[in-house]
Amino acid sequence: MATITRFTFLRHMRAEPNQYVLHFKDGRLVREGKGLAYWFNPLSAAVAQLPVEDCEATFLLRERSADFQEVSVQVTLTYRVSDPSLAAARVNFSLALDTGVWKEQPLERLANLWSQRAQQPTRAYLVTVPVVEAARGGAEVICSAIDAALRTDSEIQAMGLALVSVRVSSVTPAADVEKALQTPTREGIQQKADEAVFQRRALAVEKERAIKENELATEIELARRQEQLIRQQGANKLLGIREEASGEQARIEAEIARKALLAASDAKDIVVRQEGQSQARRIYFEAENEGEAGRLAVYQGAPQKVVLGLALREFAQKLQTIQHLNITPDLLTQSLKHFFEEQAGQ
Repeated sequence: MATITRFTFLRHMRAEPNQYVLHFKDGRLVREGKGLAYWFNPLSAAVAQLPVEDCEATFLLRERSADFQEVSVQVTLTYRVSDPSLAAARVNFSLALDTGVWKEQPLERLANLWSQRAQQPTRAYLVTVPVVEAARGGAEVICSAIDAALRTDSEIQAMGLALVSVRVSSVTPAADVEKALQTPTREGIQQKADEAVFQRRALAVEKERAIKENELATEIELARRQEQLIRQQGANKLLGIREEASGEQARIEAEIARKALLAASDAKDIVVRQEGQSQARRIYFEAENEGEAGRLAVYQGAPQKVVLGLALREFAQKLQTIQHLNITPDLLTQSLKHFFEEQAGQ
């Protein structure tokens, strides 16, 4: 808004560069322009200030679709005042000279004007399409229709206004209809989410199964290796036993061989001793036989009494004790006879 400074009965006004000022005095336009700064007498002045910058107007249009469903269209227009004199003649942009603000709300009136002029092309499109199509792709069509209609609207041009751009933010049905329209999509999304959950669970189950199979395979491999280890240990023990048995057999065979050598040596020694003994005994017997033969030769030439005496003496040598002695009468008679015969011969 303009800045108005009070000095006694005079006023000083200063406008921004984007504000266009129309100063009237006694019903005549005496000054106009952008960003003016001047002194004036408030008693004879009327001042209008119009924005020459781009202005926006946002409004909501409620129409019905071809299937009689309520549709809300949110539109944002950007416009500017192309001819301030025409706009000031159609809309009240006058300022309160004490405060420097508009006496009315001219921008709201312009927004209502734009809303009314945009309603017709919007309605013309919506009555030809169902609510689903309008909600799906109606924003671009409505935006194009409003832009084309307003740029050629003679009323807008007669008011000194110019359209800059049109934006249709949304085309939405009533809340319950929108919810109903969203339900299939929501259900589809939920179904996809459920499928994703199921796939994730299935994948988790598959991974868990793979883990279990891997663990089982690992256990089987460990069992197989343990079996191999047991077999190897058994083979090692058997090999040890065999080696021990072989060593024991070799030891026994060596012991047997040693004993056989000892036995052979002993046998040979015995044989040698026996042969020596036999040789000695043979020599002894031969000597004894020779002695016996000598004795027999002596006995053959000796008298009977000598032979008897020698026999008695040898008999006495053989006996340790004599417990009984039997002398038969024949022996005693014969002995005595020989004794007396020898005595008589002498």
